[in-house]
Amino acid sequence: MARDSENLQPDFHGPQKRRPFTQARPRPLPVWIIFLILFVQGLAVLWYTVASALSSDEALLDAVGVVALVVLYALLGAVLMILGFRIFMGAGGARTPAMVLEFMVVVISFSFLSGGAVGVGLTLLLPAAAALVLLFVRPTQEWLDR
Repeated sequence: MARDSENLQPDFHGPQKRRPFTQARPRPLPVWIIFLILFVQGLAVLWYTVASALSSDEALLDAVGVVALVVLYALLGAVLMILGFRIFMGAGGARTPAMVLEFMVVVISFSFLSGGAVGVGLTLLLPAAAALVLLFVRPTQEWLDR
């Protein structure tokens, strides 16, 4: 006779343990906006990386440099998306890396603005500045501190 503890066949019709995502507390609006900003920024970096790698006419770098740059940009895009998901799930440790990356985007946007590319500079500056402000508002702090 086999006991229940020795039975390796899972019981799919028995009571199931609730998953953490279904038990999530309601997210405040700033957390949703931060998630969307980081996710879209990550997608844009990945899209730009693939597009520039496929359509690059001039060879400013050798093959190793191009591969290194593509890997670096792909990692940046992936990290932005992962940080967005971590903040969305309530991980307080994701706020500092997200803040650092957004500060870097703000610095890069100022170089575009001073170089005359106002459209690109504002496209980088406005979402990054919004994410930075929203990372410090009280509902986001309370959400990430719980």
